[in-house]
Amino acid sequence: MDTQLRYEIARLTRALRQRGAVIGATWSICGALSLGLALALLGRLTPLWYRLHLLTGLVALLMIAIPLGALLGYAWPRPLPERLRRLERALGLAERLTTAWELARGQIAALPAMVPLQAQETLTAVRHSDPRAAFPLRPPRALMRGTLAVAALLTLALALPNPQELVLTRQIAEREAADAAAEELLAIREALAESDALAEAEREAALQALDAALATLQDRQSTPAEQQAALHEAEQALQALRSAEAAAQMQQMREAAPLSTEAVVEPLSAALQRGDLEAAAQYLRDLTDPVSGDPLTAEELLALADAFEELAANLQASDAELAEQFREIAQQMYTDDLAEAAESVQQAAAALSDIAQANAPDAALEAAQAGVQQAQDNLGAAGDLAEGTPGGIGQHEDAGSSAPYGPDVAPRIEGTGGEITIPREVAEGDPRLTEGALDTPRVSYREVYAEYAAAAEAQMSESAYPPALRAYVREYFGGLGE
Repeated sequence: MDTQLRYEIARLTRALRQRGAVIGATWSICGALSLGLALALLGRLTPLWYRLHLLTGLVALLMIAIPLGALLGYAWPRPLPERLRRLERALGLAERLTTAWELARGQIAALPAMVPLQAQETLTAVRHSDPRAAFPLRPPRALMRGTLAVAALLTLALALPNPQELVLTRQIAEREAADAAAEELLAIREALAESDALAEAEREAALQALDAALATLQDRQSTPAEQQAALHEAEQALQALRSAEAAAQMQQMREAAPLSTEAVVEPLSAALQRGDLEAAAQYLRDLTDPVSGDPLTAEELLALADAFEELAANLQASDAELAEQFREIAQQMYTDDLAEAAESVQQAAAALSDIAQANAPDAALEAAQAGVQQAQDNLGAAGDLAEGTPGGIGQHEDAGSSAPYGPDVAPRIEGTGGEITIPREVAEGDPRLTEGALDTPRVSYREVYAEYAAAAEAQMSESAYPPALRAYVREYFGGLGE
């Protein structure tokens, strides 16, 4: 075939391939949008993804599909005879290119003088043809209309609210809450497995209860109700392993903690109120440590003696023997001089440490039970938030309260609460509480409400209480603020 004719055929072929790239890119856009529309419709039948995630994925798909479609449209293999016929039809060449190619290959018998004449005539016709009009750089109208229709439907599907997104949000929140609860239980399980306070049989029973709850929490098919039931069963199993006598004694120690505001007594009272007798004992040891501790002053020793006297008085009705032990220690502090005071304080530390050691198994189980209850609280609160309800008081029987006790509820509190009277101790005689007199100090209700509510919440998070009682305490403080 003539060289100039080959060059013209190559030029026309480039125009043909460029149009093929445009058509290929348009088909890719239509296909990507059709897939997005199918996924959007599927997402309305079942909770699978959010609109934003679908839109992000669709944009990424288009960024890949458009250049790939254009490349395939441009490089799609077309045999030369097929390409020549396509050019002839588009340019109106009436089989000139096909005839020239067949004459050059000897497939048509003709006079030798006719071959160059036919090639020259074909070359002239090709040069006068306009490939831009024959192969415009725009997709066919039908394809363009179909693509725009799919785009409009997809836009409508993405613009209309999808109720399945609320279901998906709840499922994700429930799954995250279950995973968080599982992490909490794993930490509790590890602590129990490493605890030396429990007997082997108690440890195995406690670990089996936690393992059963963990299996339910880690099961992707389990429902929130099943997870709550599993946690409740684990809590009940831990409760059954606890000693009622030890729990009662620890509760008595919490309630009997002295209410002194002396600086030397406050850490001791705080440790007793949270049931950490070993911390209370260690604090007393540190007070009389000859290396790191400063010598006790007479006022500090007297404050400690008063504190143990109050502790003994508070324990008298529930444990007379233990009350007598602390009363004797208090009397020794009253009568000993400063040089001998350290021994009395050490006796008090030893007494508290003995109680802590005796109740160590129950304390370990109580801490585990409190952790399981906290996991229940968090799981219930997550369910409330997923349903679109505030995680406040009364939303869930044992849900953690997130009720604000800060400045945003202060006007409501002050508007109805007014002030309360703080009783003071009698200066003479045994310490006791009396009714407030006219000159009794008075503080704003707002100042004490937040402190009391926070203290109650902290206490419930550190100890194991029945769910109904925990809910009642929260409702009580919620009612005070109404």
